[in-house]
Amino acid sequence: MSAVLVIGGRDEPEAVRAAKAVRARGGRAVWCDSKAFPERAAITFSGDAVRLGTRRLPPLRSIYLRSFHCNPLAPVHAADLTERPHGLLAQCREKYALLASLVLTLQSGGVRVVNPIDVNAQHSQKLFQLALLRRAGLAVPRYLGTNEPAAVRRFVRQVKQAVYKPLAGGATVRRVEPDDLADERLSALAAAPVLFQEQVEGVALRVYVVAGKVAAAAEIRSSELDYRRGEESVERAALTRDEAAMARRAAAACGMAFSGVDLMRGPRGPVVLECNPSPMFAVFEDKTGADVSGPLAALLLG
Repeated sequence: MSAVLVIGGRDEPEAVRAAKAVRARGGRAVWCDSKAFPERAAITFSGDAVRLGTRRLPPLRSIYLRSFHCNPLAPVHAADLTERPHGLLAQCREKYALLASLVLTLQSGGVRVVNPIDVNAQHSQKLFQLALLRRAGLAVPRYLGTNEPAAVRRFVRQVKQAVYKPLAGGATVRRVEPDDLADERLSALAAAPVLFQEQVEGVALRVYVVAGKVAAAAEIRSSELDYRRGEESVERAALTRDEAAMARRAAAACGMAFSGVDLMRGPRGPVVLECNPSPMFAVFEDKTGADVSGPLAALLLG
C-alpha cells in the first residue's frame, strides 16, 4: 500500500481532505500534525529512522506539505509574542529546523514532495515569483518592491491606480489612496519595504492546476478589493483556452506540481496575479462542487 505523509494540522480542511482522498484511492495517509508539534506531538529523527509518536514512519510514496505552522506572528501565538518573544522565536526556529530537515532528508532519498520547501517559500518571496512569471513571458501587473518614498510616488504616477501588500504575504491587498503618498505615511517604509502593484480591473479567477492540468476553476465576485475580506459569490468558471494555458504555464514556471493560480480576466486578456504553492481549496470545493482533493491525491499516489 502506497503511503503519503500529510504535514499539517489535523483540523485543517485541506489536509483532512487530502488524507481522505488518498485513503479513498487505496493509499495510506500518515499524519505529521505540525500544529500539535512540539507541544502535543513527538517526532524522533535519527539517521534514516523516523518515529511519529511511537510509530515508525513507513516507506513513503510522497509528502503533502500543507504547512509547518512555524509562524511566530500567527494569532495562536499572540500571548507568547507579548510575554516571551525571544523564547517563541527560538521555539519556532527549532521546530522549523527539525521539520525542514525531515522533509529534505526524505526528498533526497527519492520521496516526492508537493510542493518542495523552496517552492513553498515563494509564498513569502513574491518579488522572486513575479520575476519567474515575467521570465516565462506571462502577463503580470507592473510592480515595485521598495522602501524609497520617491520611487513609490513615481510608480503611482506611472500606473495611475496602485495597490500595496506585504512582500512576505500575510495581509490583504489595499488600494493606494492619496493620503498614502504623504510624507508621514511613506516614512513607515523606513521600517520595512512594501510591494506595490498596478491595480488590474476585471473578474477574479482561482484556477487549480494539478500535475500540469487544470483540475478546477472558480469565478469570484466581491465588492472588496481583496476577495478574502468577503467574497459575495464563488461559482465554477469556464476558462478560455488562453486562461487555461496561462494557468498551466504559470504553475510550471514556478515549479509547482499543485497550485492555486490567481488570474484576473481583464479587458486586455488574462493577467497572472499570483501562484499559491499550498492553496486553500476546501471552501471552493464546498461552494462549487468541484473536486480538487481527488486530483491532488492522484498526484500524491502517482
